[in-house]
Amino acid sequence: REPTKARAPRTRKRRRWPGRIMTVVVLVAVASGLLYARSVLLGGSGDGVVGGVHIPGTDLVIGAHTTHSTNGSVDGIPGSWPPVPADARTHPLGTPPAKASSSHDYAFIATIDGIDDGRPVAWDPCRPIHLVVNDSDAPPHGSKLLHEAVAQVSAATGLRFVFDGTTSETPSADRAAEDRARYGDRWSPVLVAWTDPGTVPQLKGPVAGLAGPDGAPYIDADQQHWVSGSVDLDGPQLAGALRRDGGWQAARAVVMHEFGHLVGLRHVPARSELMYADTTGRTTFGPGDREGLRRLGLGSCFTE
Repeated sequence: REPTKARAPRTRKRRRWPGRIMTVVVLVAVASGLLYARSVLLGGSGDGVVGGVHIPGTDLVIGAHTTHSTNGSVDGIPGSWPPVPADARTHPLGTPPAKASSSHDYAFIATIDGIDDGRPVAWDPCRPIHLVVNDSDAPPHGSKLLHEAVAQVSAATGLRFVFDGTTSETPSADRAAEDRARYGDRWSPVLVAWTDPGTVPQLKGPVAGLAGPDGAPYIDADQQHWVSGSVDLDGPQLAGALRRDGGWQAARAVVMHEFGHLVGLRHVPARSELMYADTTGRTTFGPGDREGLRRLGLGSCFTE
């Protein structure tokens, strides 16, 4: 069998395997600002635009990252994967919180069995998720904002995150899960880029962030897991948000929402959740978000 290289769609619909997938969003002006109208999953190639969530009191929209899936042939799966890193363990590095809600107001980017509420494709909990940061367009106190948001996601999933420092790498829609020339024989760390529309055209207008994970090549369904990804944040827009009353909480919600996508959540129709695809004013994870994040912290280990 030929393996499929998994790359996450940043979409509101269940993933299609394999194929190129993108999200198209339509934004319409309503009364006081821009509201998210609809997100459409398309097969095929081309440029995608992000789905959006309007942040109350701002002109910001946050959304899921544009990407695509590709077919490929890789021999020796999982032998073709990079070696297990020294900081990996044979047991989870953290534990997600105990189940605290019966809410089903969450949705996964992809599931192992292809069923919407099935076992999610998740990150390996036995190794930390490494991050590198391009801070060229970071707002004031951007590092603190980022660390606070990541801490919330870590607490909700049990997943461990490690900041490897800064990088000159710039965002790219074709970023590979492996870049040996830059990062050596390892999965590429997640690229967190404080950037702008000049570098990431999908950030034009009120879009404030894009994010999503990339997966390892696999043959068997149980080998599916996320190994890299990217988070693009519009530094100038978020700097403007931070100058407004309540701006810190609103900007942190942008980053939390995007890291929700990074670890495997997609948008939901429930207004009570931070992963809702429209305006609510929520700045913390809701009960459904937390249950989805908890489940995403229960992935399989791939360290033996």
